[in-house]
Amino acid sequence: MFKPTKSISILTFVLLMGCASPDSAPQSANYSSNISASTPTTTAETTNSATLPDTIIIPGERIGSVTSNTSRQQLTQLFGEQRLTDEQVHMGEGFTQPGTRVNLGSDLSFTIVWADPNRLQVQEVRNLGSDWQTPQGIGVGTTFTQLQEQLGSFEIYGLAWDYGGTVLLQGTKLAEYEQLLILRLQAAPDAAQKSPEDYQAVLGDSTFSSSNPHMGRLNLKVGEIIVQLAPNTQ
Repeated sequence: MFKPTKSISILTFVLLMGCASPDSAPQSANYSSNISASTPTTTAETTNSATLPDTIIIPGERIGSVTSNTSRQQLTQLFGEQRLTDEQVHMGEGFTQPGTRVNLGSDLSFTIVWADPNRLQVQEVRNLGSDWQTPQGIGVGTTFTQLQEQLGSFEIYGLAWDYGGTVLLQGTKLAEYEQLLILRLQAAPDAAQKSPEDYQAVLGDSTFSSSNPHMGRLNLKVGEIIVQLAPNTQ
């Protein structure tokens, strides 16, 4: 009477062990392979989620987690190699410098301009998306009126040349950022057609006051920001 029971118990034990053993090995292997496969993505996502909420521009110091001492290798650690594109950056007047584009979507992307050919030190950051802003809330897309509220009265170079629309920070509330933060205003795309007299009145390499009525009619916005992080030795 007891032999069948013992046989069944042994058979059950063998079957259970037989079912468990094959499953255990794949589960362990899958766990390791999943960690290995997911680590780059998880690391990049974790890094981005930890750093990208900090989209503050501090001229002369940093933009987010990027400082003058951030190297090309450190950019990879921060954002992932797949998001980086090395390129030559046009600096104006026919000059170029080595750069790296950090591709994080239209609102968060930016371009590093390197101070050296080995890409070990950041000179400046440009082509920033609209999510990057100074502590005062100034970023790409800031309107002329909003800029006046933050700066007070200021001078601006005339439009439609290499340095057109550049704001002069000297004597403003952000004078401390002079030569460290470059703001360039752009007129609305249809400004020349809608307000031709106003547009023509503020062209060229002269400076104009922000109180100039012609400026106020062109729907100006900040179209470009350049942030200096290391002294420009060029």
